[in-house]
Amino acid sequence: MALTKSRGNMYPFVTHTWNAIKGICFHDCPYCYMKKFDGLLPIRFDPKELEVNLGEGNFIFVGSGTDAWAFDIPSDWITRFLDYCNLFNNNYLFQSKDPSRFLEFISHPVMQKSVLCTTIETNTFYPDIVRNAPNTRKRAKAMQKLASLGMRTCVTCEPLIQFDLPEMVELVRMCSPVQVNIGRNSRQDIPLPEPTRNEVQALITGLQRFTRVVVKSNAKCWI
Repeated sequence: MALTKSRGNMYPFVTHTWNAIKGICFHDCPYCYMKKFDGLLPIRFDPKELEVNLGEGNFIFVGSGTDAWAFDIPSDWITRFLDYCNLFNNNYLFQSKDPSRFLEFISHPVMQKSVLCTTIETNTFYPDIVRNAPNTRKRAKAMQKLASLGMRTCVTCEPLIQFDLPEMVELVRMCSPVQVNIGRNSRQDIPLPEPTRNEVQALITGLQRFTRVVVKSNAKCWI
């Protein structure tokens, strides 16, 4: 039970992380850093987290340890943590590989002080990598809808996987992100098909035509 100060390779603007939903993520991405930890329990809502003082003036990444918006997360769990977040004067980052779930809660007041983020790691379908997550085109279409409704959106391209440049740029453009983060696979024990340095630089150039691009510390070798 904790509001945890952000550290490591987290987003620079995030000050803290907080997780009311915990356990094994439905999406089962092979590269997930949480899989390094033994003894993960089934997905669950932790009511003790509703006793945590979230403070004020913070920018909190809610759901950093599992996808709190995945298909198997009951809507009432989401409502509970959104209601609790709204009790505090903070900004929030909500990130999901199933951003269509955001649309279910678009009228919740906490959404007006939040940034909604999804992962677009490639435009290509890799079934052994994507596994149970919606494909990236479905994610982009949901983000496009959210942006059209006035929501602040961002995209993380992490871990960035081999892509087709025009299609990848278009998927990200559909999301109308205020910022795109680019990062590498942090699980060196799980090999992924990575793009070349030149391909990444071409992607950055394409994205910078319409949004801010931040290259995370673990991907500086690409620039």
